[in-house]
Amino acid sequence: MKTSIFKYITVAVAAGAMWLAGCNDLDQEPTNKFTDKAFWTSPERANMVLNMAYSQMYSHDKMFQDEALSDNMYEQRGNPDTRTIRTGQATPNTSLFKSEWQWVFQGVKTCNIFLTFVDDVPGIESSNLAYMKAQIRFIRAFLYFRLACFYGDIPFFLNDISLEESRQMTRTSYVKVMEELHRELDEIIPDLPKRDDLSADDNGRITKAAAMVLKARMYLCENTSRTGNSVSDNMRKVADICDKLMHDQATYGTYSLLTEGNEEGYLSPYEYLFTSGAEYNPEVILDYAAVELDKQWSLMYNMAPLSAGANLCQKAPSKALVDSYKMSDGSDPTDLNSYTGRDPRLKYTVAYNGMDWYDLNDKGEYVKKFTLNVTSGSDQAGTANGSPTGFYTRKYFDPDHGKNLEMWTNFIMMRYADVLLMYAEAKAYLGELDVTVWNETIRPIRMRAGAGGTEFPSAGDYTQIVRDERRVELALEGLRYFDLIRWINYKDGKSTAVAELLNGPVYMYNGTQIDQFKFDTGRDILWSLPLSETQLVPSLLPNNSGY
Repeated sequence: MKTSIFKYITVAVAAGAMWLAGCNDLDQEPTNKFTDKAFWTSPERANMVLNMAYSQMYSHDKMFQDEALSDNMYEQRGNPDTRTIRTGQATPNTSLFKSEWQWVFQGVKTCNIFLTFVDDVPGIESSNLAYMKAQIRFIRAFLYFRLACFYGDIPFFLNDISLEESRQMTRTSYVKVMEELHRELDEIIPDLPKRDDLSADDNGRITKAAAMVLKARMYLCENTSRTGNSVSDNMRKVADICDKLMHDQATYGTYSLLTEGNEEGYLSPYEYLFTSGAEYNPEVILDYAAVELDKQWSLMYNMAPLSAGANLCQKAPSKALVDSYKMSDGSDPTDLNSYTGRDPRLKYTVAYNGMDWYDLNDKGEYVKKFTLNVTSGSDQAGTANGSPTGFYTRKYFDPDHGKNLEMWTNFIMMRYADVLLMYAEAKAYLGELDVTVWNETIRPIRMRAGAGGTEFPSAGDYTQIVRDERRVELALEGLRYFDLIRWINYKDGKSTAVAELLNGPVYMYNGTQIDQFKFDTGRDILWSLPLSETQLVPSLLPNNSGY
């Protein structure tokens, strides 16, 4: 059962859908009651705007869009902007550049309006007021960080600005933005609760741990040529943050890997993690909620096999992702065209040729519905409605779904496994990944998945081992693109090899080339500012390199 935080998100968004219409995205002159002081008369109204800000922080579409920007997923139908970017054909007029920019500044606008008026709302206790403001400041930091990852130097303001001010806006340096966001997060952490202190009605609210995870992700991405920061210094900060989350439960809350499947016994722990039945389990640090009938999502209708009830395949897992899964004993596969004996996370993430597809029948029994055949029939690869790669998405497929594969499964934005992997990555970079660190991080992750290779390797490239583990554990969760960009930016001995993962041919399951990707490190690490914005606000120029 969904909790109260999201009961009224749909209503809030509907009420505020038109309030951001205006002349540009930096300050879209609002026309509705949220900017009228007369609106801010009760805690209920303030909460409505707070809940709307939660909804504007992320979306189901964005997670898979981010994956389609990486080497994990391929999107081709209708020549979408993700493919335009991946093939090196993007221009300042590419629609995704504008829509991403608009998305962030709509959310920032909501946050700034909230902070402008909430202090004067009668009836809010001081402790709750501080908590509400801390949540809003987190959401704003989350949005600004996303924008900075895509665009580098960005317009940055922590108060509501007028239309006239927006027309004179300049870009704040990436370094300064990161400094300010860290300051914001440090200031709000004392006002955020631990997970353990949340009531059932507050499940899904932002916590101290979520703010710490965001700080760790920021430090990982700051290890770039844009900041001039020492990679080792920032990796030390990442390790310290993750160490606190792992060991200081009294301060930050109790988290652990989900190690049990569903009560009925037909879902493994890793499968169960991404279903509605497992929402708010101890591994989840922050998620984006869905609500049956009111706030469900239907992306599986365009990503699952047609035999499972889908309509067509818009986005498909890549062959490169499938090839990255090792054998169940931890060894490298000798035949990449065979999926037998692979790491079990493969079949829980990707549907491949010859795989048995399970679902609930009309009697509530979990049964095999079909064996996937991508060589002929409705699921044939490369056909009008079939997968372009021959692979379909399984992760986040919930047997408890609607008629047209509507899902009401929360999307996990932050989870404890990522904390363990960030800790392992930082320790590997610092030359400190030993058997103790391994047994706290990689070993339990692999054991939970039923994968092999759980013993600490006495030799090897530990950094690459951790990077490979991140890919298969967190596949199709929206993090891969940002991982690739930050690794390229490290300018270490691996940067060129990482960049090549975004370059070159795209293949079907059988090795047939279907596309050619191009990634120019001199241009594509940062996106172009939207042409519509620079035309309205010329002071945002010059544009990023290559545009």
